Amino acid sequence: MRIAIMTVVAIGLLTMPARAQSVTAPNASPGHGLPGMEKATAPEEHHTVKADEKAYKSALDGIQPKQSFDPWGNVREKPKSSNSR
Repeated sequence: MRIAIMTVVAIGLLTMPARAQSVTAPNASPGHGLPGMEKATAPEEHHTVKADEKAYKSALDGIQPKQSFDPWGNVREKPKSSNSR
């Protein structure tokens, strides 16, 4: 009997909704963030965002494109020309 009650309690706890990942105010409805999180960016922050984006794009331009590498290149036979009659 004791095992049956513990099993029912365990199943009940496992079927409860998980709310650990939601960041909400204590009395707020689910899906809404904490008050003050939706503030617009200040004008000086807007300039830093633009500078960050510019630096990011310039860093991407500096990355060398990958050269294709064929690890089986020396194992395969080289294709013969199709004009060998």
